[in-house]
Amino acid sequence: MVKPDIIELEIPCSAEFIAIPRKAIEAIASCLALTDEQVEDLKLAVGEACTNAIKFSEPGKSVVHVLYRIERDRLEIEVRNTGTRFTGNEDPCKPAAESLTEGGLGLYLIDQVMDELKIICDGGETTVKMVKQLKK
Repeated sequence: MVKPDIIELEIPCSAEFIAIPRKAIEAIASCLALTDEQVEDLKLAVGEACTNAIKFSEPGKSVVHVLYRIERDRLEIEVRNTGTRFTGNEDPCKPAAESLTEGGLGLYLIDQVMDELKIICDGGETTVKMVKQLKK
């Protein structure tokens, strides 16, 4: 089994730094021979996940962790923060009609452009795990 390539970022918990993980995924994608549409989808997904992580981070916990795991047939991206835990009773990828006009479409959009989406809440930490299958 081939060991995956792993790239990790830690950005300050501030919206002005969201461009960094988006630029990183753009650089990573350029090495994977993806289409322009796929690259834009990945940038959207990473941007939305980081925006949510910053929005729901615990005050005083000043970083968002972003991990990119590049495997032969898939790209995994994890965005992790400490703070407000996701507590919605509904499926976060299928927002209720009333939330469509109030924002909150980030997870829905991620679910539409990625092949897999999982939200893991462990204590006060939330991880958004996204997977894009790579066609070789």
